Amino acid sequence: MPGMGTAGAPAVGGRGGVAAAVAVSGGALMMGAYATLSVAPIGPLVRADLDMSLAAFGLITTAIFGGAAVASGPSGHLTDRFGAVRLLALAMVAVALFELIAAVSPMVWLFFLAMFAVGLAYGCITPPTNVIVRGAADGSNQGLLMSAKQVGVTLGGLIAGLTLPALAHALGWRGSLLAPVVGALLVAVLVVVLREGLVRQTRLPASPEHDPGRIPIRLGWRLGVGAFGFLMAGVQQGFMAYLTLFLTDAHGYALGVAGVSFAVMMVGGTVGRLGWAVVSDRWFARNRWTGLFLTALIAAIGLVGIALLPTGPWLWPCLVLIGLTSIGWNGVFLALVATSVPASHVGRLSGWALRCVFSGVVVVPPLFGLLADQWGWGAAWAFAAAITLVAGAGMLLGARGGVNPRAA
Repeated sequence: MPGMGTAGAPAVGGRGGVAAAVAVSGGALMMGAYATLSVAPIGPLVRADLDMSLAAFGLITTAIFGGAAVASGPSGHLTDRFGAVRLLALAMVAVALFELIAAVSPMVWLFFLAMFAVGLAYGCITPPTNVIVRGAADGSNQGLLMSAKQVGVTLGGLIAGLTLPALAHALGWRGSLLAPVVGALLVAVLVVVLREGLVRQTRLPASPEHDPGRIPIRLGWRLGVGAFGFLMAGVQQGFMAYLTLFLTDAHGYALGVAGVSFAVMMVGGTVGRLGWAVVSDRWFARNRWTGLFLTALIAAIGLVGIALLPTGPWLWPCLVLIGLTSIGWNGVFLALVATSVPASHVGRLSGWALRCVFSGVVVVPPLFGLLADQWGWGAAWAFAAAITLVAGAGMLLGARGGVNPRAA
């Protein structure tokens, strides 16, 4: 019946409803990423003004994504209990508020605390957007629509790199942070304006045979899927964090050329999020495990190429390959999570999955730097390739463990 949904075929809001759901959700993720990545493009100015050591500056990322990891689990429960639309609007207001506090913080400890709080708010964005997009989609395009909204993350990073240095030059680094503040508030207003339609799409009935207090997921599924999200997210963020330094240090690239290389990887990631979604929806809609395993395998090949190839044109296709896969997996991963349980459990399971993802971002990237310091960049990228293969094996473990068949 129209308007009724199940775990495999949620309610359809029509083309306009789907477009609104993806646009609002993608915009929220874009402005959330704009805020969380805002310090990186203007790092030298922030570090000089706050008199930070290099080690202290590196802990800003740890603070942000540590906050996101802390918030992800509870935000899933809040999504299911209080509603996806309400939580998304509050999360965007919180992003704006704490980014503003960071911009005006006169003391380093207050700046770190504010950025941790930005991470907490950012961790509350993805679970409600998963529910909103699932509610607007039909079963044939879950992967594509989830990936389309997740493109907002890569676009937020691109916008940060393109706009914030120029704004910092004109307004100072503190003034430049007002841009993500305004962006987050605009998305919050958009959510409120479209609230009625979004709420109608997400009002999916829970299946009566399920206990609403317990997620019917087997241990093998949790171990495999959790390991995949943890390791792949760690590799993704670690490669993004160290790529420019690697190219200037190990290959003698000028900073401008290294920056172009970073942009090439991000474009590859944007294309990959959409491309893998189309592949997954067309060939792996009932077996997304296989598609995700292939992304891990191909990413490992690209990382081995980066580790072993000498300076030259072959590095560029490796960068594209790594962008397509090590960044492109995210939307299909979230589609797998969102369609594995009844509608009443999507927020909580999404929160759990995001906690795994953000924890990987906190833990794995520092290991790359440690290995590069001790044994060189080749060892760091070989390690990245190895744990990417482990992530792929985790996906196969998840497929063997499976969800409770009554939940599918």
